[in-house]
Amino acid sequence: MKNKKILLANILLLVALLLFVLAPSIANIFFKLKGSISGNISLLLSGGTSVVALGGMALLYCKIIKKPFNKVMVIKKISVRQVYLTVSVAVGTYIFAVGVNSVSMKLFPVAIKDSMQISKLLNTSSLLLGVLVVVLLPAFFEEMFFRGVFLDAYEGVNKKMKYFIITCIFATFHGNVMQIVYVMFLGFVLLKVREYTGSIVGSMTLHAANNAISFTISKIAMNYANIIGNGSQNAVMDQAQVAATKAALNASFLVVLLRASIFFLIGGAILYINLRSLKECKDENALIESLSKETLPRNNGKKIMQYTPLAMYFIAITILVISRY
Repeated sequence: MKNKKILLANILLLVALLLFVLAPSIANIFFKLKGSISGNISLLLSGGTSVVALGGMALLYCKIIKKPFNKVMVIKKISVRQVYLTVSVAVGTYIFAVGVNSVSMKLFPVAIKDSMQISKLLNTSSLLLGVLVVVLLPAFFEEMFFRGVFLDAYEGVNKKMKYFIITCIFATFHGNVMQIVYVMFLGFVLLKVREYTGSIVGSMTLHAANNAISFTISKIAMNYANIIGNGSQNAVMDQAQVAATKAALNASFLVVLLRASIFFLIGGAILYINLRSLKECKDENALIESLSKETLPRNNGKKIMQYTPLAMYFIAITILVISRY
């Protein structure tokens, strides 16, 4: 059963990726969209695809293995203190991520383009839609799929290996250099919060809080740029992109590393303190068995086959990322 669940989850991962890749073409066919998709339309398409691809695959997984949805997701109430600590972890995660992003922009200048495209998308869309699609939907449906389905499917697999696989899947699924580097870090923290709270509600809370912080700061920064800038909104965006590119390219790696170290120290300290407190206040009896097992699944001759779709996924995502740049 273990091997079948892993195989099923990996196949559903491939299907979800295919849906995301084909979503723009499908939208063009059904809604007769013309030209490039941007602004509110782009956000609507992204949100709708998340609901169908991630939510749909999660429900299909539960249906096929004949296990109640709330048992697969491990939906349990968490305390007010756990909520507070989780939000504090989100603050530390964001601060630490600022350092990660500054280094990744220096090492991979193409990441600057990714960052500005995301900011431009948020700046040209409505606030309400941005909150729904950027903050809430990912926190719900990505957690259902990556910290719900995959933790259930990989039950019994060595925890370190399980965490590594799920973190890599979660990071690469975002499909761009800027987010892959940062989301690797975020994905691991989400798994630890999921473990320490014993409920997917914990990782959903962290995910939503992290997205809310990032979304709010991005909105404030872009509104400020629009106020002090001259010309149209697009002109301000272009000027900001040029300025960010020059600043990232002109600064030496040592300067970038020293600057990032400040964020690493501050964010890391907040993360360590609050994660430790979250671990200390967890209810040992509420922890799910899948997060504490350390045994490897038996090798029954199907081990290679169950990971074949996963290998195909990584090959496909590598091709997509390379072709994008």
